[in-house]
Amino acid sequence: MRYVFPLKDIPSDRLSFAGGKAKSLSHMMNNTKLHIPEGYVILADAFENGKLRSDAAEEIVAVSMSLNGRYTYAVRSSAVNEDGDKASFAGQYETITDVAADDVIDAVKHVADSIGSARVKGYEESFSREDMGIGIVIQRFVRPQFAGVIFTSDAITGKDEKIIGNYVKGEGEQLVSGSSNAEIFTINAIKGTYEGNPELKSFGRKLWKASLSIRHLYGMPMDIEWAVSDGKLYILQARPITTLQRLDMDSYDINGTRSGYKLLTRTNVGEIFMKPVSPMTFSVLEMINGFLALPDWLDNICGQPYMNISVMCSAFVAFGKSEEKAFDAIKDLVGNIPEGTSVPISPFDKKGFMKQMKTLFFPKEKTKLTKKEKLEMVRDMPDLCRRTIEEIHKIEDNGHLLALWENRLIPDIKNCFASILGTCGTSMVPLFSSRNKITKIAGSDMANRLLGGSLGVIDCMKPLLLLEDVIEGRITKEEYIRSCGQRSVNEMELMAPRPYEDPAFPDSVIEEHKNSGTDLHKMLEKQQGLFDEALAEFKSLYPSKSRWIDKEISRFAHANSFREDIRSKGVWLFSAFREFILQAGKINCLGDDIFFLTFNELFDLLNGNTSSTGFIPERKKTYDKYLEYPSFPNLILGRFDPDEWTGDPARRSDCYIADMETKDTDLSFDVNGFPGAAGIVTGKVRVITSPDDIDQLEKGDILVTVATNIGWTLAFPKVSAIITDIGAPLSHAAIVAREFGIPAVVGCGNATTVLKTGDVIEVDGSKGTVTKLG
Repeated sequence: MRYVFPLKDIPSDRLSFAGGKAKSLSHMMNNTKLHIPEGYVILADAFENGKLRSDAAEEIVAVSMSLNGRYTYAVRSSAVNEDGDKASFAGQYETITDVAADDVIDAVKHVADSIGSARVKGYEESFSREDMGIGIVIQRFVRPQFAGVIFTSDAITGKDEKIIGNYVKGEGEQLVSGSSNAEIFTINAIKGTYEGNPELKSFGRKLWKASLSIRHLYGMPMDIEWAVSDGKLYILQARPITTLQRLDMDSYDINGTRSGYKLLTRTNVGEIFMKPVSPMTFSVLEMINGFLALPDWLDNICGQPYMNISVMCSAFVAFGKSEEKAFDAIKDLVGNIPEGTSVPISPFDKKGFMKQMKTLFFPKEKTKLTKKEKLEMVRDMPDLCRRTIEEIHKIEDNGHLLALWENRLIPDIKNCFASILGTCGTSMVPLFSSRNKITKIAGSDMANRLLGGSLGVIDCMKPLLLLEDVIEGRITKEEYIRSCGQRSVNEMELMAPRPYEDPAFPDSVIEEHKNSGTDLHKMLEKQQGLFDEALAEFKSLYPSKSRWIDKEISRFAHANSFREDIRSKGVWLFSAFREFILQAGKINCLGDDIFFLTFNELFDLLNGNTSSTGFIPERKKTYDKYLEYPSFPNLILGRFDPDEWTGDPARRSDCYIADMETKDTDLSFDVNGFPGAAGIVTGKVRVITSPDDIDQLEKGDILVTVATNIGWTLAFPKVSAIITDIGAPLSHAAIVAREFGIPAVVGCGNATTVLKTGDVIEVDGSKGTVTKLG
């Protein structure tokens, strides 16, 4: 077995023994064009009981004899628990610099002995970290003119508009060890402008580019050691900033606000995920972020998903939009933000994003499906998923389950995604443009009237409308299950059961709907009539726009129908994957505990590696704690402490801004939001924050809730109006309410805080206002 490797050529199956420093250097050498001094790593398993193995010693002698005598070398530790995301161990182990080639072996022994020093032991104890072995890096020594450290973000606040650095003249060890005072400098993270001692200014641009390159590579705030020698900038090491740790997957401790100063919202995403997500679902969402090259776009706080407004706006700014226009471009998707609040903009990896988009839309392994076959694939996706589920249920061992994944499911998933992308094109654009176009011509009131009742029957309405078809005998129960059996409140949570899994489905919901006495088709017909009136009025006022408005409405209706159709079929894909996971849990005697593994750990398990199952008890404990938290604020800016917020009796549920006092005592008692669906209604409030309590609704109540999704649709016929904290014109509540003619105001932020059950209010869905009457 080999124990010594060139830093650039550490085999993947031996990386775990290389230690933090060597792994990081190797990663940068293979994925950047930065200047990094060449060298070797002695792996941690070269040592046994603190002693060097004899065969490893022979390798080290051979390497030392091959070293160039014209250079000197730096010998540094690369402990397995060093330079990680939990503890850096910076300056704790011995480092020996400027070592002659002949003295390298003695230097290696000296560094290896440092693992038992009192300094290291004390650091380990303070972080509850145990000795996990030590690798050693032998690297060509760079004799520096300047040496220092840069932080890509502020290590305290997480703000990253400025890169913060310090340096000394000469070797950087005196800076790390604290033996010398340092010069401080900053670099504007977006523009690259340098502020600090002029002697380093000529290297400011290189430091800026290097720091962004490393940040983008790791996808997190980084602490970087560097040196300038003979006019070149060298990178000596890079590690995560431990105070900005977003995630500890071992325990499933996740808080996205710890990793940077950013603006997060639950609008739209809060409708999809109404409860904390399981580790398995979280890991899939993380894969989506990587798939789209949008770091932390789907962020998370204690299991509750958020959408990262900052990363979206940063992407638009990177492509040339102003900050104001960047937010305007996504406003319908993310909702409003408090007046005076600006969206933090961070450096964005434009090149990496474009590379990923090219891979996404023009993959090397292109699907062999024709255009016709792609259309058929999208059409038949639910049937494909149901056949796959039947096949999964027949498998009784890991080998065959893994083979099914590799030989059938991966090709099918790739073909499904290729087919969706191939049929999508620009069809989604009207979702974001039609409202603005009509508003510019005829005003917002006319836009609201025209966009309500124009969609016909779309998938998110079928759980309601098809119930009446079952009752009237137009379709069978089996047909209803095939169409709607996958749709539920927590349909994107892999751990959540689907309605089709319940033998009592759909009889229970049919009986409930019969008792409601509502005729949904009549409600739909009435709204269609109001739309026809609005369309006729528009054409009489703007006759030259008659053909244009027909096309625009048609495009808008198609965009909504396509979005909901793909969403419904995507839930079948998720359901098939859920069945795959469940079968793995059954085969490996884990049951539902399988959902406390990650996606990658699932496949490690199928390949015989059971080590990750040891994390399950701690993750379950963490997840149970997450379930006890209330819904966090719709909008969060800056670092957020869930326990501190939960314990504050004056907390606000609409927004939390770290740099401001946002107490309930400051909360406006005006409830305003987006016009969701036109109409004016007066009635009594019923505040319901969980779909489990829907049965509390009485006929004619005004539903006030955090958000709604398809799982709430069955409650809509009971209510006279809908008000939500979370939402925007494209949210579920707005779309379905418009089509059924139920007045709605969405995205209020503070409705569930200000309004109480029993309050008498007036809801104006056209203006987006709520007035308290008593």
